[in-house]
Amino acid sequence: MSYVGNIIAAVGAYKVGKYNKELYDRQAALNREKAAERKRVYERIEKPRLLKAQKSQYSDFFVNLLRSGAEFRLGTSTFYAAQAFKVEQATDLAIADYNQSTEQIDMENQSLLLEARGDQAYMQGLLTAASEGAKAKSNYDKSQQA
Repeated sequence: MSYVGNIIAAVGAYKVGKYNKELYDRQAALNREKAAERKRVYERIEKPRLLKAQKSQYSDFFVNLLRSGAEFRLGTSTFYAAQAFKVEQATDLAIADYNQSTEQIDMENQSLLLEARGDQAYMQGLLTAASEGAKAKSNYDKSQQA
């Protein structure tokens, strides 16, 4: 009758493996949803705020430049200073976009790792179930011979 315990262990191992896989898959789905929400927040709130702040900063810079009395035309140091200011702002925006895309890639990688852990847990459950099934068969055969 020890084969009954092996059958119960096999079923339990299968169920635990399946449950763990579902749990990891749900966590991966939550991570993906969080990444999508984070991207929407960046595109709808953070990036427009950055652009608005940059526009205001450039306006202040330009007004101060004109108040200084310096001539603003192509080839003058004031023109080059304004160009450098714009390049700096474009660089800040490019860095923000890069950081956002890197964050998206990282969150997707974390989701993939969670799914892989789920697959591993499920496979472990299947292997344990198969092992316990084989033990149950062996124990049943022994009980029939006795």
